[in-house]
Amino acid sequence: MADAPPPALDADPSIDAAPPRETMNLVQPLAPSELVEAKMVGGAAGGNGDRAIIKLTAPTATLDWNIHAHPNGSTVTVHEELRVMTAEYDFIPNEKADWFLLLRNGGGVSMDVQLEIKLYGAMTFTFL
Repeated sequence: MADAPPPALDADPSIDAAPPRETMNLVQPLAPSELVEAKMVGGAAGGNGDRAIIKLTAPTATLDWNIHAHPNGSTVTVHEELRVMTAEYDFIPNEKADWFLLLRNGGGVSMDVQLEIKLYGAMTFTFL
């Protein structure tokens, strides 16, 4: 009996099916110990493909960041990294809400954080 042919491979899974609706390239200056927040609005309601791919680059490994929400007055952290120089996170909200990206300079000197934000679906992103 002949061997079965190998299964067909799908297209490269590392390539998204659709390009982002919007790509934002921003620079956020941060003084020592300063923190800032950006608000992202979006979520799973209606299955509209809301998503934000977030890339952060700092000049030193002193960047602290997280994504969180404040349901019913509490704080729920989705993802957090401390003392990093670079980060990449694919944020797909599990429910409709206001989500917050917090950036904090954990170092002793001012720095500029480079951000690349790719938005999909109806997701929005604005610094507060």
